[in-house]
Amino acid sequence: MSELSDKRINMIKTVIPISVGNRIKYFRKQQEMTQIELANLAGKDRQYIYKIEKGIVTPNIVTIVILIESLNITVKDFFNKDFEY
Repeated sequence: MSELSDKRINMIKTVIPISVGNRIKYFRKQQEMTQIELANLAGKDRQYIYKIEKGIVTPNIVTIVILIESLNITVKDFFNKDFEY
């Protein structure tokens, strides 16, 4: 197995937070839910949801699953074939 290059690692660190944020925002808007409503369901603050959706912060995997479940979707649906990075 080959080692990932620094360039590839940096690309992943840059692109993944944006992709995750875009998916959260997509599913939230699909359900006509506000950032405040999602924040309340997930036990988070609205500003944190905003920062996730903008790719400013990188949520940990537990937070991602909490948000996914708050959106009433499955992890499989969230990371389906349409998930790109």
